[in-house]
Amino acid sequence: MERCEVCGRPIYGKPYLVMIEGVVMRVCDECARLGTPYNPQPQANVGSTLSQRPVPHPRERPREEDLEELVVAPDYNKLVKDARERMGLTQEELAAKVGVKTSVISKVESGRFRPDIPTARRLEGVLKIKILTRMDELET
Repeated sequence: MERCEVCGRPIYGKPYLVMIEGVVMRVCDECARLGTPYNPQPQANVGSTLSQRPVPHPRERPREEDLEELVVAPDYNKLVKDARERMGLTQEELAAKVGVKTSVISKVESGRFRPDIPTARRLEGVLKIKILTRMDELET
């Protein structure tokens, strides 16, 4: 299996061919956004496999709103526990819906583990609460 030349992860399917800082590299779809699509000019009598690789479509740039630094609210543990109890879910049921282990939910609710942004977003979606806030809102 071929590996991404940037991050080292396995590439499933065909790798993307991109130019990053003047170097043509075979990369995964995640790393393809780091460079510009490379599409070599076909040369006569040269059996290059480079021209047969798909050219990635650059992903949309993140919106300005997405670039602002998000943080987990200081009282995240109480918000999560109250919302879970209000919905009548056990820690096991919430863990299954969020896609994490039960021990993670237990640690979040006890305040021993601050969830990362993707996990916090999933918790917000399942529990219909808001635990992520922008850094500038936290200071005011």
